[in-house]
Amino acid sequence: MSFTSTIGSLSAASRAVGSLASTLSGGSFATNLRTASYGGIPFGIEGVTTSGGRRVSVHSYPFRDTVWIEDLGLLPKVFRISGFLIENSAIYGGGGVVSQANALMAVCNAAGGKTFVHPTLGTIQNVSCIEPLQISERKDLGRVFEIGLTLMQGGARVYPKASNATGDQVKLSGLAAIAAALLNFASKVASYVTLGVSIVNQAIATVSKWYAVVKSVIADVKAVIGAVSSLSGSYGRYASGANTGYAKSNAKASSTATVASLLSAAVTQRTAVQTAGANMVSAASSVGDTAAFSAAITAVAASVAATAANPADAIRMLSTLADFYPDDPTTSSVIGDGMAGMQSAIGALVRTTVIAQMAMAATSYQPSSADDAASVRDLIVSLVDDEVVTAGDAGDDETYGALRTLRTAVIADINSRGGSLPAMTTFSFASALPALALSSRMYRDASRADEIIAEANPIHPAFMPSSFAALAT
Repeated sequence: MSFTSTIGSLSAASRAVGSLASTLSGGSFATNLRTASYGGIPFGIEGVTTSGGRRVSVHSYPFRDTVWIEDLGLLPKVFRISGFLIENSAIYGGGGVVSQANALMAVCNAAGGKTFVHPTLGTIQNVSCIEPLQISERKDLGRVFEIGLTLMQGGARVYPKASNATGDQVKLSGLAAIAAALLNFASKVASYVTLGVSIVNQAIATVSKWYAVVKSVIADVKAVIGAVSSLSGSYGRYASGANTGYAKSNAKASSTATVASLLSAAVTQRTAVQTAGANMVSAASSVGDTAAFSAAITAVAASVAATAANPADAIRMLSTLADFYPDDPTTSSVIGDGMAGMQSAIGALVRTTVIAQMAMAATSYQPSSADDAASVRDLIVSLVDDEVVTAGDAGDDETYGALRTLRTAVIADINSRGGSLPAMTTFSFASALPALALSSRMYRDASRADEIIAEANPIHPAFMPSSFAALAT
């Protein structure tokens, strides 16, 4: 074999190996590199050292051969860079090397995180220069400046925060209020029932009057429409997905649910209210069994709340049921006083039970703004305050104290979920504009168009009102 053919064979083998390496690596390594830059200022790189890993605390103990390594989370990612700047280099930004160095120094001096383009890792956001920028000017290198950078990737400014389970506290306080109302009811009714059948008949008549209100409430049109509001998917402004708030919405129905199945479930729930109502009237005939009677009233209030897929509907319906002040009988006698006392005691028990149920339903409500949260809070608190005054005037000390505790829990719960939300403000424009254009102008985010459509409720989203209320931010 000649020397020329041997050289040709080696060259072919070398090309084959190079082609294989290129294929296995996805192409030439050099052609896949990106031009490095920090804060938009490009530079050449001699080398980058990237460090990371886990942040740990090592615990050692006497007479133990091993240590316990406590994991404390990720270490920050740090990049130690040695690079250079070249005068009039088209690859590294061009211009004089001094102006390049000054521009890089200005970026490192500026506050806040910047964008770092790593040659192999690509674009990395929120990166800060954590050590002084080093720029070396050497006589033998002339128009080449050597640089040294130490960069670290940061994260969001989030502080550790402990929060109380305010919703659970509302539920506990609500149950305590119902128990306190039962205690006060039992202490009064014991003397009334000894007066005869007229007192029992008055109890039946009183709960029957309240049950008539219950039946009108569960036939509410908005509640029927709301029965399908949890249907998965987007169906425009009139189907808000069972109370969609600013931060989140309530759980959707299962993906297999249909309008027919949700309406069928709503019918079943309304039937459950009727069953609970019939049981309540039956329990009134044995009103001396105060625990069973109170449980029957609680079952009616709970079943009314269960008919509402949207917590807003539950709050609205229960607020109607809480406004129950039966008229006193007109007879002035021992029996008449007993009938009046029985009627008043049932009214107090019903109102406290419904208010407690409404407070518990509000724990699922998702406020759409700080104003919305304040409105719901004030509605519930006003009803609680009215009943606190009534209980105080009647000498129902247990109910009085329990309702005050419930009031505090409701305020804490709704404030914790809605106090930090944006407030509503009025926006005014010179002419009617499409919702997409307004959303982009108001929030720099066209995806929030549906939000302002729901707030303004225009005839058509392409012609929004010239003035309407929406979230301030």
